[in-house]
Amino acid sequence: MKLSTGQLLAYAAPTVALQAMLVPLYNFLPPVYYSADVGMVALTVATVFAIGRIWEALIDPLVGALSDRTKSAFGRRRIWMVAGAPIALLSAWFLLLPPAGASIFYLAGWLVAFYAGWTMVYVPHQTWGGELSDDYAERTRIAGFRESGAFFGYLCASAVGIFYWILFKGVAFPSYAQIVQSVGVFFAVALPIGILWCIARVPPTTAQTERTPGWGELLGILSRNGPFRRLVSAYFIDRLALGVYFGVQPILISQALGMQQHVLTVAIVNTVAAVLLAPAWIPLANKLGKHRAYCVANLITAIGYVSLFFMPDGAIVPVLLANVVMAFGNGGTMIMPPAMTADAVDSDELKTGVAQMGGHMAFLASVFKFGMGLGLFVGIGFLWLFGYVDMSQSLDSNVEQGVRLGASWLPALMLLIPVSMMWRYPIDSARHAEIRAALAERRRSIA
Repeated sequence: MKLSTGQLLAYAAPTVALQAMLVPLYNFLPPVYYSADVGMVALTVATVFAIGRIWEALIDPLVGALSDRTKSAFGRRRIWMVAGAPIALLSAWFLLLPPAGASIFYLAGWLVAFYAGWTMVYVPHQTWGGELSDDYAERTRIAGFRESGAFFGYLCASAVGIFYWILFKGVAFPSYAQIVQSVGVFFAVALPIGILWCIARVPPTTAQTERTPGWGELLGILSRNGPFRRLVSAYFIDRLALGVYFGVQPILISQALGMQQHVLTVAIVNTVAAVLLAPAWIPLANKLGKHRAYCVANLITAIGYVSLFFMPDGAIVPVLLANVVMAFGNGGTMIMPPAMTADAVDSDELKTGVAQMGGHMAFLASVFKFGMGLGLFVGIGFLWLFGYVDMSQSLDSNVEQGVRLGASWLPALMLLIPVSMMWRYPIDSARHAEIRAALAERRRSIA
């Protein structure tokens, strides 16, 4: 199936809201908001967020498997999205508006609830995209629209604070509390609209399976699907590096470089660059192959990270240029893995006779979340080794060195691992064409 541009925009719409919420979850809540504004110890907050991501990573495969096994005239992916949205919206409200003196148990409880609702929307939506086409190049196009929507969500999360607090309320430098609450309002409006538009314009998909997958097969995905196992292993390191960067970046910008007033500017430039540059990865993937494009994207991202180590204090222009480089690289690392996962599902179906798109996409989502959550803990833990406690302290030379290393060399060196793992990935366009031809022949013989 080849979708129209209008259908692809509708499909990408829920991603805008879903990914907008990741901005406060990764950038503001753990390292600064709950520690500086609410008063919790930074490393304790990072630990709770890491546990929350582990919880989410554990339930992702369950949601994916259940959506694979759901039968509904409304659409097996759609019904999960509609059910998960109210849970995500309610828990986001309490998560972003904690009362004075909120305890660690308050944070943990609403994190668990939010991640459950978010997963019920995200995993079926991601899976739905993998089922919309069985063409190697079209899958990259679908993933490209969805991830461009993700970057647009990041942009909206950054811009809403500027447009509301600075332009309408006259607040020169919005606090972290004001920024995250603005994102919460955007999320509450954009998620229902995005889901309704997606349901109205994008056709539901039906499973092309020869039999219903058993639970043992779903749990055995990683053990039997070698290409997918390699992909998610590389993706885990890639997301771990990004989590490290997200955990340290606000501290680098606001304290080490002394540019608290430019936090939103950096976020805006990064997301605008991502929105504009992400579509370039679609023709690059068609030319290089998805796996090689993924490797190049990681190398570009690593270059952007390393450049931050050499930034002089208060120099906003070089920081913005480094973020443009990172945004371009991150576009490729976001688009390629879901598209490659859909191809790995075809390979698995040829072996097992069952197309378990939901299970595979859920494992990919688990790796994304577990890597990001653990990366946050690793990043803040790395700073703790240099003596960092929280945003209230003044940074001495030793702590500042740790912040610079944690935002640059540490994540950059980690990215060399996925590059080495994926350069010779076995499913390219030629191999995928062979797989699709074999699947088509099998279905003809069964019919």
